[in-house]
Amino acid sequence: MSDSINRSDSYVELRNINKHFKDFHATKDANISIKKGKLVALLGPSGSGKTTILRMIAGLEQPDSGEILIDGKVVNNVPGSERGIGFVFQSYALFRYQTVYENIAFGLRVKKVPEKEIKKRVSELLTLISCEGLENRYPSQLSGGQRQRVAFARALAPNPQILLLDEPFAAIDAKVRLELRTWLKEMITKIGITSIFVTHDQDEAIEVADEIIVTNQGRVEQSGTPQELYSRPKTEFVAKFLGNSTVVQNFERFKYFEKQDEDVTAILRPEFVSIYKKDENVQFVRSVEEATVEDIIFRGSNMEIKVKLHGNLISALRSINDPIIEVGEKVNVFIYRLFVISRDKVELIHNLSLKQETVVI
Repeated sequence: MSDSINRSDSYVELRNINKHFKDFHATKDANISIKKGKLVALLGPSGSGKTTILRMIAGLEQPDSGEILIDGKVVNNVPGSERGIGFVFQSYALFRYQTVYENIAFGLRVKKVPEKEIKKRVSELLTLISCEGLENRYPSQLSGGQRQRVAFARALAPNPQILLLDEPFAAIDAKVRLELRTWLKEMITKIGITSIFVTHDQDEAIEVADEIIVTNQGRVEQSGTPQELYSRPKTEFVAKFLGNSTVVQNFERFKYFEKQDEDVTAILRPEFVSIYKKDENVQFVRSVEEATVEDIIFRGSNMEIKVKLHGNLISALRSINDPIIEVGEKVNVFIYRLFVISRDKVELIHNLSLKQETVVI
């Protein structure tokens, strides 16, 4: 998917969607195109409109204007129960007094599916979610990860055409959340269902989604693959929102960066910067600048080193296997590239001492 809407192969499509809640304009002229079988993240800060978009696709909210299409058909006036949608809520929303089996079978019972078929389908789904043998347990007897898997199975039971997930990992602890991310991506790929999930966690979106739609203040800022959005942001918001970005001043004072037009914003990410001990070999020795280490943050597999350079506090990452750097130490700093934003146009510019360099994600 790209920012230009290709309607010929869209499975879920929003055309000029607007939604108000009293005086609050929650969604502003939103245009979205999602292909069949894709796992798509709606990513943005709180209040950006992502959950409202999800709820309108589900039929839980009605747009004030614009069209919602599923498989080429306008569904604005089609009840949510008839849109072929499965919904997984942030809080699981499992029935506390029903067993795992009964929870998964719920949607099939509503559709009056014969009991023999229900038993077969529930058994298939328990295998899919790796919860065989748990069918007689109640939600209170399950871990958070198991509950979310059961909620996933319950949404899939009636064979929906689209799966919607609202912050599906938010109520789960960090370690299990990482495991579930991998599991969800594998499951969606395996069954091939068109899936849309809401998240405010960019790491989650980048790791799990085939494509990301970034929302901000009710608008769609940019859409594309995680690699496209991360390496080629098209708006100032996306450039600042993705990555551990830092806005820097007077960037033309950095060695081998030319002054741009007036009124520009420059953004640095840690992967755009290398920090070396004074006795380490540096390839671009004429281009480094001296700075003093202000802070060091342990990040597990690496260290985040913060230095002050031309009035800016900038960061770089070093492996824990590299020679140790300490706070207060004089170091060499080399800046490879940075984003420059002028009139909301984002350009990646490189240190002139480099012939060519690509963005490392």
